[in-house]
Amino acid sequence: MTELLFYLQASTLPFHLFAYVPFWDHLRFSKRTTALLLMLEQMLYTLLFIGLLYLGISIENARLIALPFYATFFFFFVNMDKGKIAFLYIFTTDYQMLISGTVSYLGNSVFHFALFTWPAGLWVLFLFFLTLPFMLLYICKTASFVFDIYAPAIWKTVWILPLSISIMVLLYTHSFAQVNISMLISRTLLMICMFLIYFYIIQALRQTQEHAVAQERARNMEHLIKIQANHYALIQSRMEETRRAQHDLRQHWRALQGYIDNKDIPALSDYIKTYSKNFPTETTSVYCKNYAINAVLHYYAEKAVQKDIDIEISFRTAEESIIPEPEFCVLLGNLLENAWEACLTSDDKRFIRIHALQKENDTLTLTVDNTSPRPPQTEGESFYSSKHEGFGIGTASIRMIAEKYHGDARFQWKDSVFFASILLIRPLSGQSCDTRSASSSPE
Repeated sequence: MTELLFYLQASTLPFHLFAYVPFWDHLRFSKRTTALLLMLEQMLYTLLFIGLLYLGISIENARLIALPFYATFFFFFVNMDKGKIAFLYIFTTDYQMLISGTVSYLGNSVFHFALFTWPAGLWVLFLFFLTLPFMLLYICKTASFVFDIYAPAIWKTVWILPLSISIMVLLYTHSFAQVNISMLISRTLLMICMFLIYFYIIQALRQTQEHAVAQERARNMEHLIKIQANHYALIQSRMEETRRAQHDLRQHWRALQGYIDNKDIPALSDYIKTYSKNFPTETTSVYCKNYAINAVLHYYAEKAVQKDIDIEISFRTAEESIIPEPEFCVLLGNLLENAWEACLTSDDKRFIRIHALQKENDTLTLTVDNTSPRPPQTEGESFYSSKHEGFGIGTASIRMIAEKYHGDARFQWKDSVFFASILLIRPLSGQSCDTRSASSSPE
């Protein structure tokens, strides 16, 4: 029994811990609490397995029956979309099947040791740690892609394909009476198949997401063009009013001088009141030197004033945008649109604070803080949309633009305030700014 329990621990616990690695920052409980719960889980699993053996169930069937035990706890401990959890957890199960199948074949056909013994358990550990660096690199990189892909409708079902293939191979090769080269080849091909399936599914989902983000950017650009056109028309109108007022100013001075010479103070007062009503006192606010960016800021400032939202803007930047102007306007427009919509949901005092600071013409920090009475729904670093079901494309677009220019985008909600912080870095001359093309990385 001791040898059997050693093999049981060696062939399950390392792989179960391996499955948690990419989700270590997405746990439902604290890391310490999770570690304690994992120890309790392993004890319960061992007791369940021993109980099944005492009921007369064979070792093979006992392992199959107890297999869902781990998955149940895993789904509960990890705080993420269930489809993504299943998609990645199946890979770990296949990895375990390959190692245990390899050890079974080595014991039966090469080194002639019995299964469920000390040598078998040691061989499992040896092969696990031998392949661990490559598998960890692969699963973490794959998980980062999976976490960044916002396709909840697809994640609900996409895991069924790898699961179906895994079940078929498991049912075909689970019997230890069939330990032969055919079983080893089947499980090896299963692992290769999983690599291919995961690669092509992720590529397809990434292209779908990039297409959605591109459509969102195109929609934003059309909106920004309209904003800039309206802003230009407003400036033209104000300039025309100012020119007309300046042209008439000489006549007004003569009229005022006439009232003063005649000491007709009541008439002078009435004239000044009438003149002040017709004089274009309002001027278009200038928040920064860049015309396109100023148009976006002016547009959302007016929208905020119309809804009684206090808005504070401090934009200390150069006239030339640190990144291509259209992309910066899309990024800024998304931030301000989200802030404005969040403020509309609040009945208390509402505000938007916008601060941008460009340092040495190479880096720019941008923060947008706004009233947000309720925390946004999130999954990992993804935000659910308040306009439709599923994830929002706006924050994904902001992240992609920031990362494209070697920067960062962070979002946080605290005490009814939503904080957005963006860092942008001007690309060096001749340097590619698209980090995704170099790293194949996919908001």
